[in-house]
Amino acid sequence: MPFITPLKMQLLNEDNKFPWILLDDFIWEDPVTGEQHKAPKHFRTDGASNRIELGLIPVIGMPMLMRMFATGMFKGFKPGVIHDWARRKVNGVRPMPAAKAHLLLKRIMEEQQYPQDVIDSYYAAVVAFDSDDD
Repeated sequence: MPFITPLKMQLLNEDNKFPWILLDDFIWEDPVTGEQHKAPKHFRTDGASNRIELGLIPVIGMPMLMRMFATGMFKGFKPGVIHDWARRKVNGVRPMPAAKAHLLLKRIMEEQQYPQDVIDSYYAAVVAFDSDDD
């Protein structure tokens, strides 16, 4: 529930690293602290940064990939937009450090009641692949 605005976006270029553009501000409000996190209008994102290569992992890859795929969109897309904003440099500065951004992603996914295995997989991935604060 604490997404206080709808996710309005448009696909600009499916071959771009960040193919989606927000058509309006997208805001999540922490139900405990009341703190708001806003990905601004015109922000470019890939949403959930799942890679098709995940399916190539022997034995577990394809089931894992299918577990994260919902109906036409990867689970975690909306929390991923907020996480992308939290990690993208603006004028050379990231809105928040990696550890805080990763916990924010986890918190949003928990609040949105994603399955625990999906939350754990996303959290492990962002810690492993997106923890550089430079």
